[in-house]
Amino acid sequence: MLIVGSLTTLGAFALALTFIARGETELPEWAMAGLTALFIPVLAVFFIRFAFWNTMGNAVPVTPKQFPELHQLYAELGAEMGFTGEKLHSLPQLYVINGNGELNAAAAKCQVRKAYLQINSDLLDIAYELGDFRTVRFVLAHELGHVKLRHVSIWRMILTPVNTILTLRPSITRAQEYSADRVGCYYEPEGARGMAVLYAGKRMYQRVDSEEYYDSIRAHRIGFWFKVANYFADHALGFRRMAAIEQASAIGWNVHGKML
Repeated sequence: MLIVGSLTTLGAFALALTFIARGETELPEWAMAGLTALFIPVLAVFFIRFAFWNTMGNAVPVTPKQFPELHQLYAELGAEMGFTGEKLHSLPQLYVINGNGELNAAAAKCQVRKAYLQINSDLLDIAYELGDFRTVRFVLAHELGHVKLRHVSIWRMILTPVNTILTLRPSITRAQEYSADRVGCYYEPEGARGMAVLYAGKRMYQRVDSEEYYDSIRAHRIGFWFKVANYFADHALGFRRMAAIEQASAIGWNVHGKML
């Protein structure tokens, strides 16, 4: 997906230059996107700082004294994953934000060479209220996987304008999510099935019968419209994502989720 995304961006940029050389005054949308990609490294510096403070100004940093259980889990996981150096190799700061009911976490840049993680308070409820720290550990490994695999790097942002227009961006993102899930499965295999929380909710997911759930997935006819919906999803649909996690739990982390 990175090769396809890079080639389409380079192609759009080259064709945009051709249009300009011919004296064209109006460029197609995809050609303008190709030119926009050229300025992303400069614009990203300002956008990264704004986006970081716009969100983290309302967050609670996780420290040894603030959510100590979560901090210890996160620090130990980071050490296992090699986040023991500086800059790109330092452990990103973790923040808790009010999710307003949304079960989510994310990794992003706070500086050009430094990342951070955020986790919604609603997702942490399953740890502090239900005692399920393994699922939270899986989620944190997933997000650190994004950082480790440089999914949040600026050069990948360069691919965004052209590939958004060509509807390839969701596929690139979907592939990255599968990769981050594999990282999570490697570092916290027992917490992987807790991802059912995304589909059943934080109150009901522990009541989900895993075997029955996977049997019901296999019983559904996966046809044309399902594949279309999955193609336009930046995260694989639950049936696809959980099937990949089931395979990883059964035969090892090195499995590939279906893109369609």
